[in-house]
Amino acid sequence: MGGRPNAGAHVLEVIGVAEGQNSRRDADVLASWRRCVIEHQLDPGRHTGPRIVTAQELNNHRQDSEELLGMARHGMEDLYRRVNAMGYVLLLANAHGITVDTIGDTELDREVRHAGLIAGSEWHESNVGTNGVGACLATGRPITVHRGDHFDMALTSLSCTAVPIHSAQGKLVGALDLSHLEPPQDKMSQALTLEVMKSCARRIEMANLVRCHRADWILRLNLSSEFLDVDPMAALAIGADGCIAGMTNNALALLGQKSSKALIGQRFDEIFSYDLDDLPKLSRAMAPVDGALEMQSGGFIFARSVPPTAPPRRAVEHAVPKPLRAIHDGDPAMRHLAERAARVVDRQISVILRGETGTGKEFIARAMHDSSRRRGPFVAINCAALPEALIESELFGYAPNAFTGAHARGKKGLIREANGGTLFLDEIGDMPMGLQARLLRVLSEREVLPVGATKAEPVNVRVISASHRDLAELVAQGQFRQDLYYRLNGLVLDIPPVRARTDLEWLIQNISAATEGKPCFSPQAMDLLLSYAWPGNVREIINLCELAAAMCDGASVLPIHLPAVITDRASSASLPTNGTSEDALLQFLNEYGGNVTAAARAAKIDRSTFYRRLRKSK
Repeated sequence: MGGRPNAGAHVLEVIGVAEGQNSRRDADVLASWRRCVIEHQLDPGRHTGPRIVTAQELNNHRQDSEELLGMARHGMEDLYRRVNAMGYVLLLANAHGITVDTIGDTELDREVRHAGLIAGSEWHESNVGTNGVGACLATGRPITVHRGDHFDMALTSLSCTAVPIHSAQGKLVGALDLSHLEPPQDKMSQALTLEVMKSCARRIEMANLVRCHRADWILRLNLSSEFLDVDPMAALAIGADGCIAGMTNNALALLGQKSSKALIGQRFDEIFSYDLDDLPKLSRAMAPVDGALEMQSGGFIFARSVPPTAPPRRAVEHAVPKPLRAIHDGDPAMRHLAERAARVVDRQISVILRGETGTGKEFIARAMHDSSRRRGPFVAINCAALPEALIESELFGYAPNAFTGAHARGKKGLIREANGGTLFLDEIGDMPMGLQARLLRVLSEREVLPVGATKAEPVNVRVISASHRDLAELVAQGQFRQDLYYRLNGLVLDIPPVRARTDLEWLIQNISAATEGKPCFSPQAMDLLLSYAWPGNVREIINLCELAAAMCDGASVLPIHLPAVITDRASSASLPTNGTSEDALLQFLNEYGGNVTAAARAAKIDRSTFYRRLRKSK
């Protein structure tokens, strides 16, 4: 422990530093001492402590600091739980250095008041000299002012570690200070405290950024990928206009910028060498591996994007045609997809839909077609489903009697069928290489030559292709023509898997309503459906709804009616090992007025099995 420093020695050291002498103290402390003597004209022999403002002044400061109080309180409580009963007092000061909130041990109330560590205490450097809050606000940097580092002799028994708090616009709005009443003599004892405080301030700013920018994309940043999702070093908010709308303060150092003015309002692509429209690819739903962003200034940084949690501006929503608005119910990734698709529906830009098998690529392609001004038909073909011998004639058609077995009147072919409309080529990655060259000519020349014909015919088709395979990788492997890939690769839309969608319940209900028999799922059954991973995506939901309609024939769908692959997932939590819950059996029994025979028939099991399972589940 150790007592206060000798007053005379302390005064001489402060004056010596102000006159340019060297000292072994930290540089930020020495700079503060010089400001106190030279700029603020404070007496280094003072022994007065902080001023306490009046109750009315404190009330005014608290009213002016509502935003700061709101953004910091939860973080303060979480921090204090970790240091409770260790002799610390936690202070929140506004930009004027006035303490507007405190958390401390009530058993230390007398000592805390004596040290001035209470609400209403004024810690601005110009009034009380070097201290944690004052020096932090003066520099905007974290600092530990330990014992004799303090300017005022009344404070030299304290150790004060303070970190700055910034708004989402980069403005310094306050400081968070953790003061120890009787710290060890060695300043290194507070090194861990400083790191804990930095982490707390970072989380406070991160939470505030997310709260203030719910309608924007949040880009989490880190120098490594390990802690990117749980504790990123910094974050940016990206507005709908492609500009940086908010930030945490650490983003400045991380991106090599000097002030918030260098970031706020800047276009995303002026900071990063990355397409703004590809932000969803960095989300957890779309990218299992954290992405590395190249910066315009050079170097790379790891990034994870988090989609908006609030609806976009009303004007943006109205700009999306109704068929595309109908493909989601607020899921951020699907909303972003719909907005991007809406921009090109009436342009001659080819589109690639990319996603896992069964995610609804044809449904989205049809929504794009219905959203456009094209009056021709929507024609879909699955390139993986047609035999190679037939795909050429199916796509390009053939002239009369072009080959043995050909129709005497010939065949128009799907490309010409789609004239004036949309041609959807599903699983295009499975198209044979020979036909890829012919398709490229159709897209380049806007004409098609039927098999056996000598004259090409003009066509005007919008091509939307889809694949669950990586076409770029197929190009690299020599399995897909590079020139065709570039022709198709006008806009790539990534469809999230069903398991990643936030509107899953809406999706299930919509598919159910469109299924013959319109099965209605009980709350218990829906809970199981929402916890299932849906590896087959939309296609699996469709199959499930059709099965449920057949099994229940108008009755409510209960967990007992669901496939074992779904119910087994939750068996450890709510279902017995035989796959039927007591609640489900009792629901059948109640529904049929205690008639066991009728209840067993509804559950699709015999009477004896019904009794046995009911007894086992008790």
